[in-house]
Amino acid sequence: MSASAEPLSGSHCTVCGEPVESDAKRCPECGLSLPAARGSQVLGRSGLWLLGGVMLAVYAVVLLIVAAAR
Repeated sequence: MSASAEPLSGSHCTVCGEPVESDAKRCPECGLSLPAARGSQVLGRSGLWLLGGVMLAVYAVVLLIVAAAR
């Protein structure tokens, strides 16, 4: 962190607790990408929802196959 930049009060890295600048994209101590730099819709842009949907679809197909085999 530069000497002239003051960290926001309460603006800390979620992993190491190091104070970070308000416009920092990564923690200067551990290198973690900070949520504010990624945007407020982290789950919306990740493949988490897509992965969950695919897993649910595969489960439903397997359930139908097992039910049809009885």
